[in-house]
Amino acid sequence: MLARSDIANVRRLIWIYFWLLIIEGALRKWFLPQLSTPLLVVRDPVVILAYYFAFRAGILPKDRFSIATLALALISFPAGLLATVIEGQSNISVVLFGLRTNFLHLPFIFLIAKVFTLEDVKALGRWVLIISVPMTILMIFQFRAGPDDFLNRGIGETGRQIISTMGKIRPAGTFSFISGPALFYAVVTAFITYGYLNKRTYPDWLLGIASVSTVSALVVSGSRSTVGAVGVVFACLGVGILARPRLVGGAVRLALIVGIAVFGVSYLPFFGEAYLVTSTRFDMANTAEGGILPRFLTAYTAAFDNIFDVPLLGRGLGMGTNGGAALLGSAGKFLLAETEWPRVIQESGPVLGLMFITLRALMVAWMGKWSFKAAAQGDLLPLLLFGTGFLNLLNGQFGQPTSLGFAVLMAGLCIASLPQVKPVQVYQNLARSGLAT
Repeated sequence: MLARSDIANVRRLIWIYFWLLIIEGALRKWFLPQLSTPLLVVRDPVVILAYYFAFRAGILPKDRFSIATLALALISFPAGLLATVIEGQSNISVVLFGLRTNFLHLPFIFLIAKVFTLEDVKALGRWVLIISVPMTILMIFQFRAGPDDFLNRGIGETGRQIISTMGKIRPAGTFSFISGPALFYAVVTAFITYGYLNKRTYPDWLLGIASVSTVSALVVSGSRSTVGAVGVVFACLGVGILARPRLVGGAVRLALIVGIAVFGVSYLPFFGEAYLVTSTRFDMANTAEGGILPRFLTAYTAAFDNIFDVPLLGRGLGMGTNGGAALLGSAGKFLLAETEWPRVIQESGPVLGLMFITLRALMVAWMGKWSFKAAAQGDLLPLLLFGTGFLNLLNGQFGQPTSLGFAVLMAGLCIASLPQVKPVQVYQNLARSGLAT
C-alpha cells in the first residue's frame, strides 16, 4: 500500500510541475509580482517532494545519467565554494542557487519516465492542445495592446515585455517572456502532428482549433525563436519520414491541413498588422545579425572564445543566472554571459563546465538515438517530443525557470513515450500487480 500511495503522489507532483510551468509567469507578472524572485524556484519543492516519495517507493532514478548528475553536483559544490573564496565575487547562497539550477531538476527527467505511461503522455498532450486556445487569444490581446498595458507587464512590479518593432511587443502569453511561447507552441505542434498522424488519439475539432491557434500565435509572436522551434518539430517529422517512408501519406495530409489553417487565419482581423510587424522584425534582425544561423552558432561557439582566460574553478557557480544576479544585488543583469554554454564555462571553469556540457550532450544523443529507432518502427511520438526539447536540453538557459522546466518536462515525456526503454515499464508493471492507480 505504501508503494501505491507514494507512486500516485509522484504522478500528481508531475502534473503540478506541468501546471506551475504554465502559470508561474502569470504569478510573477500579474498576481504576485512582489514575489517575483522567490517564484523563480516555485517548482523546486515539487521536485524535492517527488524525490522523497520516489525514495520511499524505491524508484529513485539510478540510471547512469542521474548518477553522473549527482556525482558532478557533489564535485561542483565544494569547487564553487572554493571559487567564491578565490575570486571574492560571490557567496554561498549564490553557489547553492547555481547548484540547484544545474543539477536539481535533471534526475526528474528519468523519474517522469519511470511513472508516466504512454497514456499519461497523451493525456498531458490533450491539455496542451486545450490550453493553446486561450493562450493564443491572450497573445492576440497582448499584441494589440500597448507596451505599457497591464497585459504586457514584465516580471516584478516595474518590468515590461521585449519590444518587437513598430511599437509592438513580443507577446508572452502567461509566461514571463517570449521564450515561453516559443517552447510551448513547439509542444503544441508535436501533439497536433501526432494527433493527425494517429487518428482517434484526439478529436478532430480539438486538432483543428489548436492548429488555427498555433498559426495565429506564430503570426503575432514577432519572434524568430518561436517560428524556429516549430520548424524544428517539423524537421523531426521529416527525419521520421526518412526512417519510416510509409508515414509520408499522413505528412501530406498534415501539410494540407496546415495550409488550410494558414489560409483561414489570413482572413482574421489581426492578421495583416501582425504579419507586417513580424516580417519587419525578421528583416531587421537578419540585417543586424547577418541571418539566424550566425546567431544560432554563436550560442555554441562563444563558450570557447576565451576559455583559457577563465579560472580553473570558474568565477563562481550560480553567478551567471538571473537568480544569482538578484542575490548579488544586480537583478535583471547578466553578470557573466547571456547564453548558456558561456555561462556554464564562466561559472564552473573549463574542466567542470565542459563536463556539465558533455553530460547534457550525451543525454541528448541517447534520447535522439532511441527516438529515431522508435520512428523507424512506426512510433513517431518520441521523435516529435525530442524535437520540442533537445536544443533546450542541450543549450537552453537553465537559469531561466521556463527554459529549465520545458527542458526537463519534455525530455521526461520523450523517454516515457519510448517503447524500447525499460524504465518506462516500472509503473505499468506495478499497475498490473495492483500497486498503482
